[in-house]
Amino acid sequence: MAADIAQLLLMRRIPAPIPREHDLWRFRVLGAIIPDLDHVVAEQLEKLPTPAKPIPPLHLRPALLAGVAIVERAGPEMLRMLRGHMMGDKRVRFTEAAAKKMIARARR
Repeated sequence: MAADIAQLLLMRRIPAPIPREHDLWRFRVLGAIIPDLDHVVAEQLEKLPTPAKPIPPLHLRPALLAGVAIVERAGPEMLRMLRGHMMGDKRVRFTEAAAKKMIARARR
């Protein structure tokens, strides 16, 4: 379950107000839980994990683990709140992934 949450937290999000298009690469759902993460990523010009390379750099792993713990403790309500940080296709993909992986498990 923690791996599923980590995947959701590493999905891209679109923050409000919408930044310049060339800055969109750095915003992840995890940044909605840990607000300074987006700025750290931008300052260090880090390449964030992708499906092809899902392992984050060492200095970002504590933030990811903290985000997973926060979501696990808060439960499905947190996932619903995080869905609000998504737009368009990304929101649909996040909703589908969360519903299939997390909300279904929580109901059991």
